[in-house]
Amino acid sequence: MNIDISQQVREHSIEYLAKNFDLKGKKVLLRIDVNVSLGENNIIDKGEDWRIIKAYRTIEFLMQQGAKIILLSHIGRKPEETLKPVVEFMSQHISIGFIPSFDYKLIEHTVENMQHGSVIMLENVRQHEGETTNDSSYLEPISRYCDIYVNDAFSVSHRAHASVDSITQLLPSYFGIQFVDEVTNLSAVHASEGITTLVLGGAKFGTKLHLLEKMLPSTSYVLMGGALANVFLRERGFEIGESFADDVDISSMVNSEKIILPIDCVDQDGDMLDIDEVNAKDMILDIGHKTEELFENIIANSDVVLWNGPMGKYEDGYTSGSLAVAQSLEHASAFTVTGGGDTAAVILQEGSPDNFNFVSTGGGAMLDFLLQGTLNGIEVICKKKTA
Repeated sequence: MNIDISQQVREHSIEYLAKNFDLKGKKVLLRIDVNVSLGENNIIDKGEDWRIIKAYRTIEFLMQQGAKIILLSHIGRKPEETLKPVVEFMSQHISIGFIPSFDYKLIEHTVENMQHGSVIMLENVRQHEGETTNDSSYLEPISRYCDIYVNDAFSVSHRAHASVDSITQLLPSYFGIQFVDEVTNLSAVHASEGITTLVLGGAKFGTKLHLLEKMLPSTSYVLMGGALANVFLRERGFEIGESFADDVDISSMVNSEKIILPIDCVDQDGDMLDIDEVNAKDMILDIGHKTEELFENIIANSDVVLWNGPMGKYEDGYTSGSLAVAQSLEHASAFTVTGGGDTAAVILQEGSPDNFNFVSTGGGAMLDFLLQGTLNGIEVICKKKTA
């Protein structure tokens, strides 16, 4: 990892700029990530607002500076999805306007008449094909009447999308407060020379496999749950029954003594089984209490713990193992970093995110940063000259 990356990001931050540059009246195009799950009637459910709350820090900083703030974000995967419910939610906390279409004349008129410290949100950037193809031509008319671009959307900055990448060619570009915190805290994971424990769960093995390969030599323990553990259990000769497991090659690390697998589990009937009691018709859906205690003991004696991914099939209610890990991390003296949507959901259900050193807004972005030591969204700003 580039050990100077966190310093580079700080030196390209909006807070750093504000020390020597008056932002009052400046029109700031601010990319945030408020892509949250919507419940019934398009209402944001309790506990799903964590990304929005993280975004307030930079928004409020710019408001205090007297800037005019134009927000960009996406929501969902379909172009027709709208940010209107998010704006309605945010309006309970800050005064915010909403322009429900990319009507450039309306946007220009609105921006030119904004008061200092005011905020508007533009509609879902993924309504434009150019967003995901990294064609910022749809943003070019807006950039003409903006002064500065700020990226505070760490969680999408591993993607070469227009609102995080090619937009930086149109405006002087900086990082937001949350973005700087992400890089600073994730960099600290690599800076530790003590006992480092990696807790991996969930079902997406692609990026996590590469992360495991890269971090295994410098990691003291890997505590593994979820479908990831099933792959290792199978390759170590255990019966996993009808449990989900990816078909991937783990031959280079399957026998590593650093990788600690579940010693018991919860099956499809809610029964607790020792791992060698699983039969061909069973499904492993969570770690068991013995495994929870094993993991707790290792976490208690760690200096740094990085956690990504639930220990069981969290979406179907198998939450006990994940909540146990969350509680172990809360009570640990270790420097604790967690990230990813499902992992954050566990922490929010437990109700105490402040007991963790850092909760990252990124899932894939967090893993990519730990793998590469940087992200596309970092490189496009740090390698260009800002005015």
